[in-house]
Amino acid sequence: MADPQYSGRFTVPILWDKKTNTIVNNESSEIIRMLNTEFNSLLPEKYASVDLYPEDLRSQIDEHNAWTYDNINNGV
Repeated sequence: MADPQYSGRFTVPILWDKKTNTIVNNESSEIIRMLNTEFNSLLPEKYASVDLYPEDLRSQIDEHNAWTYDNINNGV
């Protein structure tokens, strides 16, 4: 739908913009980081304050994501 001429394979997850009918992102770790902050202004404070990517755990999270992506998820 975003590119009618595209003939390659499709992958998930995907973050889709319904207003512009296009893909915003298809990388799971990046989508989680975006959802962690990008919509906070639309949420009640108790939900907006939830941090899915806390500063003190970022290096560990990134390390696990890299291992999972390279060894399990890349190209699924």
